[in-house]
Order: sequence, then C-alpha cells, then structure tokens
Amino acid sequence: DTLFFAYTLGAMVNHKEFDKAGREAGLQIWRIEKMELVPVPDNLRGNFYVGDAYVVLHTVKQRDCCFYDLHYWLGKECSQDESAAAAIFTVQLDDFLGGKPVQYRELQGFESTAFTGYFKGGITYKAGGVASGFQHVVTNDLSAQRLFHIKGRRVVRAIEVTLSWSSFNRGDCFIVDLGAVIYQWCGSDCNKFERLKAAQVAAGIRDNERNGRAKLVVVEEGSEPLEFIEVLGNKPQLPEGDDKDDMTADISNRKMAKLYMVSDASGEMQVTLVSEENPFCQSHLLSDECFILDHGKSKMIFVWKGRNANPDERKTAMKTAEGFIKQMGYPANTQIQVLPEDGETPIFKQFFQGWKDKNQSEGFGKVFVTERIAKIRQIEFDASKLHESQSMAAQYNMVDDGTGDTQIFRVESNGRVPVDPNTYGQFYGGDCYIILYTYERGQIIYTWQGASSTIDELTASAFLTVDLDRSLGGNAVQVRVSQGKEPAHLLSLFKAKPLIVYKSGTSRLGGQASEPPTRLFQVRRNLDTITRIAEVDAEAGSLNSNDAYLLKVPSGQGYLWVGKGASEEEEKGAQYLSEVLSLQTQPILEGQEPDDFWSALGGRKDYQTSKRLESKSLTQQPRLFACSNKTGRFIIEEVPGEFTQEDLAEDDVMLLDVWDQVFIWIGKDANEVERTESVKSAKAYIDSDPGGRDKRTSVVIVKQGHEPPTFTGWFLGWDAARWNSDALAKTVKTLQL
Repeated sequence: DTLFFAYTLGAMVNHKEFDKAGREAGLQIWRIEKMELVPVPDNLRGNFYVGDAYVVLHTVKQRDCCFYDLHYWLGKECSQDESAAAAIFTVQLDDFLGGKPVQYRELQGFESTAFTGYFKGGITYKAGGVASGFQHVVTNDLSAQRLFHIKGRRVVRAIEVTLSWSSFNRGDCFIVDLGAVIYQWCGSDCNKFERLKAAQVAAGIRDNERNGRAKLVVVEEGSEPLEFIEVLGNKPQLPEGDDKDDMTADISNRKMAKLYMVSDASGEMQVTLVSEENPFCQSHLLSDECFILDHGKSKMIFVWKGRNANPDERKTAMKTAEGFIKQMGYPANTQIQVLPEDGETPIFKQFFQGWKDKNQSEGFGKVFVTERIAKIRQIEFDASKLHESQSMAAQYNMVDDGTGDTQIFRVESNGRVPVDPNTYGQFYGGDCYIILYTYERGQIIYTWQGASSTIDELTASAFLTVDLDRSLGGNAVQVRVSQGKEPAHLLSLFKAKPLIVYKSGTSRLGGQASEPPTRLFQVRRNLDTITRIAEVDAEAGSLNSNDAYLLKVPSGQGYLWVGKGASEEEEKGAQYLSEVLSLQTQPILEGQEPDDFWSALGGRKDYQTSKRLESKSLTQQPRLFACSNKTGRFIIEEVPGEFTQEDLAEDDVMLLDVWDQVFIWIGKDANEVERTESVKSAKAYIDSDPGGRDKRTSVVIVKQGHEPPTFTGWFLGWDAARWNSDALAKTVKTLQL
C-alpha cells in the first residue's frame, strides 16, 4: 500500500479533468468511476452515493488570486480501491494547483463545516453506488419509490433508508418520493423549523431531479392518503424520535490542543511535542518543517506544511495525519485539514495568540477578512467546540459568468408582464419576479419572491414558472429565490450593478403607494464583488458604521453617508443608487453630519457602531448560533451561509458573536430550558475560546421584537415588521407551491 502510494505520487499525471479544475470560481465535484474522475452534473450536487468516493474542489477568486479548498469524500460503503484512488487524485490535483489548496478528508456523516456549507439545501445520502449501476443523471424518473429521513435543523442531511414504516419515527420529518408526487411526512412531535428544512429538501428533489415537474404534498402523521398506505401498508405504532445521529462532545475537552513537529523522512513517523497548551505562538511554526496541531479530543487534526519543508513530506501530509490518528488511538472519523503555509484557515489560526497574516497578496486567510459569512456544524453543546466551525465564503454554483440572455417578468394577476430592461436588478419587496436566463447549455428560470408579497402572488409565481417551463419544452432548471437569499449567479445577471430591493411596494403600473418623502437605503458588500442595496426604516437606528447609506429627503436632495468602516465598493454602490434615483447627493462622513441629516431621520438615536466596526476589515467574523433542546438535550448549531433575519428561529434562543460582545436573542416561542441554558452557554463559549478571549466580554440579552440597533445592525435590511406575521409558515408555503 505504501509503495503503491509513493509510486503514484512520484509519477504525477496530468489528468484530463485537471485542466478544467479551478478555472472558474465555484464548486466542482467528481465521482471515482473505474479509477477515473467523472464530473457530477451541476443539478445533482449535494447528492452522494454511500458506495462511492468523490473529489470536491471549491475555488474562490479574489482580484488576481485563486484560493482552493480540496476535499475527498468517502461513503461508508465505498471500496478500499476507490478510497485510495480519491486520496491519490486529491494529492495529484493539489500538486497540479501548485500546492495552494487546503486539503480535507471527509467521511460520510462526519463532514467538515467547510464541506457541509457548500450545500445550503442539505446533503442527500443515496443507497448504492457506481458498482451497482447507480448514475448521477437527471432522469425525470416518475417511477421512483424512495424514502429519505431528514436529520438536523441547520446542517441538514437527507439519508435514504428502507421504504418501510420501520424507518419512521414521530419526532422527525421524512420524504416519501413516489416520482410524480413527493410527500413530506411530518411526525406529530416535529417542530415548524424542521418542517421548513424538510420542505427545502423536498423542493430540491422536485427542482433538481424532476426539473420542477413533480407535485409536493405535505402529510401530517395520522392523515396519510391512500397512495401512501398502498406503498407502505397500514401504519403501526411509531416510536418517538431519537438523536443518536447527533454529534456528541465532551465538555472537558475545552482548549485541549497540542502542537507537534512531525517527520517521516526516515520512513518512520517521528513526532516531537512543541507545546502542550494553546493558545500557541505563531513563531513555533518553522517554514522548513511540517507540524501537526492536535485537537483530536474534539475529533480535529491539522497538518501545517512549511513552504520549505521536504517535498515528499508535503505530498504525504494527509497520509501522515491518518498515521498520527492511528498512533494516538483517535476515532477513525476524526476530521483532517492539510494547510499550506500562508494558506491557514480561520479555524486553524484561532488556536494561536494574536495571529498575524503576512503582508502579501497571496494567502488563504485574506479571503475571509472582509466577508460576513458564517458556516455550519451541529454539535451537542460543548462551548469549546463552537470555535472550531470556520467562517468562509459560501459561493453558490455558477453555471457561467452571467453573460447569456436575461429576460425579467413581473408576476401579475393576468400573467407575466415584461419588466423594462432599464430597471433590471431593481426589485420591490411587494412583488414576485420571474427571471429567464438562456445560455449555451440551456435555460434557468429564477422565481424571486419578495418578503412582502401576498400568498396569492406567491401561488401565481409558482404557477407561471411551471407554465413558462412548459412553453420552453420542459427542460429548464427552476430555482426559487427568497428576498435576501439571492445566489451569486442570479446577481451576476445584472452585470456590475448592485441588486436594489425597495422596501415593500410594487413596480406595477398604477399599483404603487405614494412614495414616502424620506427614504433610507443600506449598501453592503457581501461576497467578494457582490453588493446589495436594501431599503430600510428611515431612522437613525438603521445606520451601521461598517456600511454606506443613501438618504433621500423631502426636498428631493440626498445625503451619501459613509460609515468609518465602509468599503470603497459600498461607497460606489451608494453613488450608483443616487444616479438610479436621479438624486443630487452630498457626501458626508460619519461624525460630520449636518443637523438637517439628523432631522430628516427623526433625530439622533443610538446606532450600530464600535471601534471594530470602524475598521475597514473585520478580522473576527460575526457568527450566529441557535441554542435548542428540541431533542431533549441542549444542542448548539451554527447557522449556514450568509445569515439574515430569516435565520432567527422564533422557537429557539440565538447566540450572535460579534467578538467584542455576545448577544443572546430570545425568540417568543423559546422554552424555559433554552432561555436559562443559553446564558450559561454564552459565558462558557467566551471562557473556552481557543485563542484566549477576554473573559470579561459582555453578554447582552435581547427579546424578539425589542432588538436594539447594536443587534439589528449586523443583519442586512432588518425589517421590524417581520415579527407581525408567521414568516416561517409563509416560507414553508412558498416552497410547497
């Protein structure tokens, strides 16, 4: 095995798929088929056969640099040969890309935060594999008969199980896929947030595997339709839900990391302890050596490759980590990250006191600095483990660069009405829109649904989308998009223009309410080159030092307010908006506002500002967690992707970490255990920070509906009126249309 591995590494090959790897930003996935790399269709990303192995490459482009995350994923039933082939292809692809990728080994059910974060709709494990003839193809198979068990509220996993009542329980949701009809079965003890996640998985099967041509039906336990009974038989007494798949943690593992220098140049691994207590000193990492940061007690191992280290040691780093795990007696599912020098991830750097990035244009850590992105991982509560979940850019699949043909229609009672091309990229929160994108490989229909649109408009948008697809021959990819959750590819259709969302209202001819005399717009850069503009409440409390704003006053003039931490791109976005609104604007810097500015906003008020926000870059990312005891145990899990107000679950308590303070947000339906445990959790979270955070960091408790601007300022386009209706039920209804 060792000789074969060494031979393969020595004979670096230029596989035909390597030439396509990392050329464009986004995600590429290959399955190992007969020891070859075979691409997985874009529509079926997030589906993994348990009998197979995969290689996954995530590319981020920033200015003229590329940054890579390179994973190999092993299903629990994949063969030893496929496992070895995936590892070898990963090492070879790493070498092809100049040694720049961060490498990860992913095992089914124990994937890294970085990996699960790519699949916002959840991960689906399918039975079988390539050896048994299962293929990744969009078949529109209307004869399918499958059952998926939905686990997790934020890291969602859909696991294919035996199509039998014996697979069901009362505490979870299940998807019964019968081809033309997809049933979402809800156990009597499941809650509304779990229903939302199940609805997202069911909608994903409909949209990706049936191209939108299947009916979604929600079934409550005890109200199963005849077709359900014909397939499954009469329903027996079902057990309660269990949480055996939840990841467990030992609270005694806080801050128990060690740093080793490692060498196997002699053919035998030699490990030398450098430091047995974190936080570590960055100066311990020498460019001529390789190091292992051992957090194995919490199932995490890092290998750091010095740029001048022995080339063979650099290439066999993953194998070295696997050997170390065996030597230390750690569980086989321990996660592994292999990092090149200057390519350190935030999850690695947090173990060091006051980590300093080198002042150079390349370096993976740089990619995370300016992006308010959070990633996910579900774990039983152990405050020390929360710090491990890394923050990185969550890019959606980009089928191309958005230069194809775009047509936009507004949804009205009498059908689709074309939108003036001069206003493309300007949406109203009270409208729904259908965006038809045509490119070389086909067509995509985006259905954008405003946060203030009615159920009738949502229903009409779903119907008109299906109608448009039918008129195009039934082969278009359908993507439903909620306001504030726009994927990068949709935003790329507006060329270099930021997306503008006007608060409520409509663009229908004669349908608009009179425009308010004073309007305030928040401009925030999200992903690397993507800027969103959202209309917010016209009051001083909506301001944030880290953003730019445009204030339109009754005289028809405007103020372009630049927060001390606003970026150049955000300032440009506000200037673009002033041109769209035909406003003469006066630029003003934070702290130099004239009295008229405050008068227009109804007077001075506290708003979101701090020394940290006034900095041009946020070196510590804001992170959002949900605290819940829905399973009977107190669990904390981090919110996926770019967090928005929509991610605040009303039946949970949420923890928002903005570094210099930690907020506890209490939802109106949270239970007493969640309320009391969450405060203890916040203190434990601060105490166990692996980088040695100030234990005096303040904890702030806020209640739903009474959020101060110091809290709301972290959410783009906060809408205080959202809590006046059941927003979650409306979202579930939208997915099922």
